[in-house]
Amino acid sequence: MAKTTILIPINNSIRFAININLSKNSFTKYSNITEMRQKIDCSNCTSSDCFVIKYCKGETLNKLSAAKNQNFYRKGDYIFREGNTMLGIHFVQKGGVKVVTPNVHGREQVVRLASDGNILGHRVLGNDKYYFNAIALIDTTVCFVETNVFKDTCMNSPEFAYNLLLFYALELRRTELRVKYQATMNIREKVAEAFVYLSEIYGINPESGTLNIELNRQEIADVAGTTPEQVSRQLSDFEDEKLILREKRDIRILNKKGLEDIVKDYKIE
Repeated sequence: MAKTTILIPINNSIRFAININLSKNSFTKYSNITEMRQKIDCSNCTSSDCFVIKYCKGETLNKLSAAKNQNFYRKGDYIFREGNTMLGIHFVQKGGVKVVTPNVHGREQVVRLASDGNILGHRVLGNDKYYFNAIALIDTTVCFVETNVFKDTCMNSPEFAYNLLLFYALELRRTELRVKYQATMNIREKVAEAFVYLSEIYGINPESGTLNIELNRQEIADVAGTTPEQVSRQLSDFEDEKLILREKRDIRILNKKGLEDIVKDYKIE
């Protein structure tokens, strides 16, 4: 049996990183986390959008790559929960994640979406606990870097630290604008903006024209900040207008510019 470092959820609020001897099939009884036996070295990673690969070079990149863990999450699994002890920073190697928090009515509110190369958990640097939930929207591979390793990388790589600062500023501006606009948008605009946002984060398949992620009505409603019933009615309207086409859980974008025109007064840059 191999000795492996894994994150084990003791309860819904706390996870501990420990060393434990595990047989090949033991991971499933502990948690939604499966640590990958053969992690992808950063120098061999195919994710061209990865923040680390873009701004870490040479020995700094090698040290971070050697220190990271790589975990696999199935759709619906929690990468971290609100209230979890903050142990480090997560980078999406491949997949899709929603960062959410419950609103005052107990309904999930999407704070942010993340795709290949994006950072998760960075907003709680300097704090003890996460104050959002991060949930896999599809099967997702995530690289995990412990806090001390991440801080050391920032201290020893000015380019990385500077671009992290720019990333913070950009993300904060976009989040503030999205919250501001959702307060004044009608349902039609909210759903159109959700599709524009989803297409920007996950892309559109160039052959089929469908979004590169499957979402049900509830998940679309969470992104749009509305209800599944309102989403359903608006999807029907969009189909009548030849803006989209529903194919089971796939959404084909027939006229992206048409969707963008609906929210042209709400620019998020």
